[in-house]
Amino acid sequence: QRGQVVVARIGDEVTVKRFDRKRNKIILLPENQDFEPIEVDSRSDDFAIEGLAVGVIRDGI
Repeated sequence: QRGQVVVARIGDEVTVKRFDRKRNKIILLPENQDFEPIEVDSRSDDFAIEGLAVGVIRDGI
């Protein structure tokens, strides 16, 4: 779903980004403005969503 934080595999690399989709392109948006978005062709065999972020656990709060 758009806006969901995902664990994505692109080739041999794995990244955690916010998911967006525009036509045949998947756009992985970083939370940190120092990094650029990653655009992926949704038909690429080298791309997969490996997982979804569902929550944050913090110790000591």
